[in-house]
Amino acid sequence: MTDDYQANDRLADLIEDNYRLLQVISRFGMSLGFGDKTVDEVCRLYGVDTITFLAIINFMHSGYTQVAEDLNNLSVAALIDYLRQSHVYFLDYVFPRLRRDLRIVLSGKPENPINMLIMREFDNYSAELNKHMKYEDENLFPYVEQLLDGHIATDFEISTFSKHHHSMDSKLRELKRILVKYSPKVTSRNELNAVLYQIYGCEDELDAHCKAEDYIFVPAVYNLEEKLRNANG
Repeated sequence: MTDDYQANDRLADLIEDNYRLLQVISRFGMSLGFGDKTVDEVCRLYGVDTITFLAIINFMHSGYTQVAEDLNNLSVAALIDYLRQSHVYFLDYVFPRLRRDLRIVLSGKPENPINMLIMREFDNYSAELNKHMKYEDENLFPYVEQLLDGHIATDFEISTFSKHHHSMDSKLRELKRILVKYSPKVTSRNELNAVLYQIYGCEDELDAHCKAEDYIFVPAVYNLEEKLRNANG
């Protein structure tokens, strides 16, 4: 498939076309086993806004380069739910699993200085990511929910957040560099390479997450702010 995904496409066909959509449907609260239902039918089944779902999957389909849907037609509430579930995925599943796998691989010589450095870099990055996402959960999303209720806070606005929002990949790149260049011999090269492969995949997913926030969520919230300000004179 080369064109944008459509509401009447069968969702199973889209997943076959791009398996990375599996993470998207999970974060929208959808489960596998939807047979030959279309995108719109599955969205209705799970109470998900179809246009917003299409915006996310087409953004992924384009290589995170363009938003096909009109931002004014998106459900900001659906975007919040999607981003919150993305945070749960990273903080409660991906990074605990990565840490477990990394410790298992390095367990033969845990006192080795390089191994200690690797675990320290991983934990530092995990703590930074947790702080970043918790800030959004506890400050950004409640602010946007107030906007949805028709209230504009005076101590926060999306443009300020956008200026300070940044990618979270610098420390992850450093961790990869250490693993590639300085990893000591381990019991299983295959296991170490598998963990490193997971880290590369996680980096790609985090980059996609940040781009969805920057190019879809933030502009949609900005439009919402402007509508409320204009309505309030």
